[in-house]
Amino acid sequence: MIASLMPGARAVLRRITDLGGTASFDEVQQYFADHPTTPITKPRIGGALTSIPAVQRRVGPAGSSRLLQRDERARLYHIDQVLVEGLRQAFAIADARPDLLRGDPTARAT
Repeated sequence: MIASLMPGARAVLRRITDLGGTASFDEVQQYFADHPTTPITKPRIGGALTSIPAVQRRVGPAGSSRLLQRDERARLYHIDQVLVEGLRQAFAIADARPDLLRGDPTARAT
């Protein structure tokens, strides 16, 4: 699933994972507003967060629970603790083998 995400959504998911699996919308937004390598403007951060569940529905197993959960009242995003460790391992593999990740989002495989 991580490889299917656009680079911005992947960076957001990684940030939430690095924070232990829970982060507020504002924390995520502020972190990426002036990020040196992966800046995401304030209007686009919501799209990056929305694309994570969209990708999971498309490539994840049928009937699986949502990876990224959201509490609208508190504006918190949460990943179940049992999934955080798996995501950390996946990101470690991605660091070691960046060729496994989606590159240019406009490139098409032929």
